[in-house]
Amino acid sequence: MQAESAVEIVRASLALAFPTATDEGLTRAAECVLRWGSEGVGVQLEPDLAERMLSDLMRIARQNGEEFEGARAPRSELTTVRPAASRAWSRTAETEDRLPYIPRPPERPGRGRFRRGFGRG
Repeated sequence: MQAESAVEIVRASLALAFPTATDEGLTRAAECVLRWGSEGVGVQLEPDLAERMLSDLMRIARQNGEEFEGARAPRSELTTVRPAASRAWSRTAETEDRLPYIPRPPERPGRGRFRRGFGRG
């Protein structure tokens, strides 16, 4: 598959998730998703890292966070996950903040890995 085709496929998916994002932002976010995937981040996406990636993608795509949260499925306090305080993927100009880059976050109590398949925690 050509890189341009992959970007367009990811961009179309992001457009569904971020309906008020800018066109340029969606393209940039799609490029980041593909780059982060090539960095092998997918095997590390625990709930807190997934939330951090989601917030990074919203920032990159220029999606209004309040609009996104308003349309997000309601969650109980037990299912709410706080974004990780680090990243396991490369930074972008939009995500230049002081959060550390940790290529392989250490396992710790409370940080569950998705080892047994979807939905089995």
